[in-house]
Amino acid sequence: MDSVFSTTIIIPQFNSPELTVQAIASLRRHDPTPWPVLIVDNGSRPASLRALHDLAAENVEILSLPQAGLTSAWNAAAALCTSRTLIFLNNDTQSIGPWVAALLHPLVTGNAVLAGVESRIEAELSSPTKVLAGWCLAVDREAFESVGRFDEAMGLYFSDTDLQLRLKAKYTEQIGVAVPGLPVSHAGHRTTVLLSERRFLWSHDRERFLARWVR
Repeated sequence: MDSVFSTTIIIPQFNSPELTVQAIASLRRHDPTPWPVLIVDNGSRPASLRALHDLAAENVEILSLPQAGLTSAWNAAAALCTSRTLIFLNNDTQSIGPWVAALLHPLVTGNAVLAGVESRIEAELSSPTKVLAGWCLAVDREAFESVGRFDEAMGLYFSDTDLQLRLKAKYTEQIGVAVPGLPVSHAGHRTTVLLSERRFLWSHDRERFLARWVR
């Protein structure tokens, strides 16, 4: 997805079209800039996919994929983008004011290659490490490509944390910046709660994450 704008907002979607509709509607309502949005549907039922068709308007595109996991959907969407930066945004989010430009500021100014709305502590590591929350994550596209994108061995969980740790290992400067107080909120787990295999997927992805990062 090419654009004159500096970013593309990638929103994953699986059988919860009402969440995606609300997320984009609130973004458009509160931000005068029509940021390009790429919805990546990860194998939804036909009825759920049809519900998204009305969103396919100016600067909104839909990529329909067979179900292959969130991480592969992120990578497939990113592969279509040529914008300088990418924003990975969960569909269970709501905007209550303009936030995209402020989130991108650390990347545009060259002060970071990652930016997020909030940080958290990753306790699974041997030494607890501060990382950015993955539900709204902006990344410099060249940096993202330089470390091989998201690792699809982790299909749903931990791949955003793994990406951040690989970027930390590659870049010596401060790579991740939290931009607090941005007017966007996250409901959390509104899509994954529908997955009957989510416990298995979490254990599977955790095992692979720990094998890489815990010595």
